[in-house]
Amino acid sequence: MRNRELIYKKLEALDHSLINLRRIVSTREPLQTYKQGIEKSQDLIEEIRTMVEREPFSPQEQNNSIR
Repeated sequence: MRNRELIYKKLEALDHSLINLRRIVSTREPLQTYKQGIEKSQDLIEEIRTMVEREPFSPQEQNNSIR
């Protein structure tokens, strides 16, 4: 995987976003703040999904897709 480090950084950002959402719920912040956090998390998921789809298949993955 060529962009492994970048994908790990995005996953780390997603983890922090989820931790922040937990904090928002426990401190009873406004619903709008929670919704913004959810949107940010969804955007990160979409970025990660796109990055993974761009990665070339390894020989192992190519062999498995033939079956």
